Amino acid sequence: MEDDGFMIAHITGILERKSPALAVIDVGGIGYEMHIPTSTYSALPETGIPVQLHTHLHVREDALMLYGFSSIEELEFFKLLLRASRIGPNVALNILSGISFDEFKIAVYNEDINRLGTISGIGTKTAKRLVLELRDKIQEIPAETVYPPDIANAAVAGMVSLGYTRSVAETAVHRALQSESIHDVGELIKAALKNV
Repeated sequence: MEDDGFMIAHITGILERKSPALAVIDVGGIGYEMHIPTSTYSALPETGIPVQLHTHLHVREDALMLYGFSSIEELEFFKLLLRASRIGPNVALNILSGISFDEFKIAVYNEDINRLGTISGIGTKTAKRLVLELRDKIQEIPAETVYPPDIANAAVAGMVSLGYTRSVAETAVHRALQSESIHDVGELIKAALKNV
C-alpha cells in the first residue's frame, strides 16, 4: 500500500551514519533513517558531509518505511520494480543491489532469464515474471545500446576484481560503450574506469 497523498521527494542534510543497507541523514536535529541499495551506499560521501537522497515513502499498516536513492534513475527503477506482482520494497532493493538499471533493461528486453536469475533471491520463476510483467513498461531500447554481452560481462568481471561493486561496474561499462565503439576488453575497462 502506498499513500499518494503524502510525498517526500528528497531529503538533504548531513550524513550521520551509513551501512550497505541503511543511511541516516540529520536534518535540523532530526535523523531520517532510510533503507538503501548497495549502489547508493557506494555513492555516499563520508559521514559528516552534506548529502541529498531521492526518497520513496512506503506506507504499511504497521509502519512507514523510507527508502533513499542517490539518483532519480535508481528511484524510478525501484518504483518500476514495485509495479510487478509479489515484488515488495525489500525484494526491489535486493534487485537494485544486484544489477544496474541499464543491464536490467537489456536483460528484460532480451528476455535474459539466466542473467536475472543470478541476482540473489531471484529464482527462475520470479525472473520470468519480471520479464512478462515489465517488458512492456520499459521503453524499447535502441539497438545500438544492446552491447555484446561477452565483452561487457568480461569488463564488468574485471572491474569487480579491482574492488568495484557489480552495480557500479555495470553502469560504468554501459556508459563507456554508449560513448565509443570498443571491441577489446582491456580498452573497455580503461574507458569504464573514467566513469567511476
